[in-house]
Amino acid sequence: MDRESLYFAYSTDINALDLQKWCDKNGFDYPIARKVANAYLPDTELIFNYRERERKGRVTNIRRRFGQALPGVLFEVKPGGWKAIEAKKLAPRCYKPFQAIVLTEDGREHEATAYYVIADRIAGTFHPPRVDYAAILREGLLSHGFDDGMLTAVAAGREAPWYIDHIFVYGTLMKGYARHHLLEAWAHPMTRREARAPGGLFDSRKGNPCLVPAKKEGQIVRGELYRLRDNRQAFEMLDIVEDFRGYGSPRSEFRRAIVGAEAAAGKRVPAWAYFYNRPTAKLDAVESGDWKNRPFLA
Repeated sequence: MDRESLYFAYSTDINALDLQKWCDKNGFDYPIARKVANAYLPDTELIFNYRERERKGRVTNIRRRFGQALPGVLFEVKPGGWKAIEAKKLAPRCYKPFQAIVLTEDGREHEATAYYVIADRIAGTFHPPRVDYAAILREGLLSHGFDDGMLTAVAAGREAPWYIDHIFVYGTLMKGYARHHLLEAWAHPMTRREARAPGGLFDSRKGNPCLVPAKKEGQIVRGELYRLRDNRQAFEMLDIVEDFRGYGSPRSEFRRAIVGAEAAAGKRVPAWAYFYNRPTAKLDAVESGDWKNRPFLA
């Protein structure tokens, strides 16, 4: 099978040693050309509900969960490498490929191939994975800098915590501005921190700013970082407020994305943020990246 798209891996394929071991055992060349970036499949989470013969235990599948983010790795595949990936996934008998929109921590979206279990191979709502399988996946997650909170929860049959539970705001949702009360309903006020994130800022001339991905190294936007109480309930409201109509919709004015935000004297954390989804050619740039201290336009 030949594709030009990238591969979003969320299962044991993120563990390079395990993937190489499988390739050696089954007579395939290693299929990965390079790692592109850590990435997330939005509104999706991990689940164990399928039994696969080789591992002799339940392996990973995905399901929709609004507001969740599934961590994984975006890979570039070698020419001919899809043959190995398809064979390992037992596709199309067990796993089915689909084109996904995945998010990286620079606010960008990418189209990539991912896999889910076909319906007639699902054994039930939950079946625990083998300990060795979970260990391989955990090692893979940790090797790419992810934590294993989602894996630990779902492997035990519990509801996973929100993997990304912070939001970065940079305009009218900030404290003291017109729409802050909407954020207050679902954000912990005591978690408010001044923060910055990579990006560029524009003045819409409608009383609100527009965030876009950074065009150069070191370009930042200043704003505030909050921890959300409940992602699902927060985004049910904020998606409407920001006119986000779903991933892949060109009609959205803003799109819900992920950015690496850094608070003062704090570590960088992945956070949700709303990015402008329309052209900026006719908008005025806020060169400082700071909506609070912007120059007022005539």
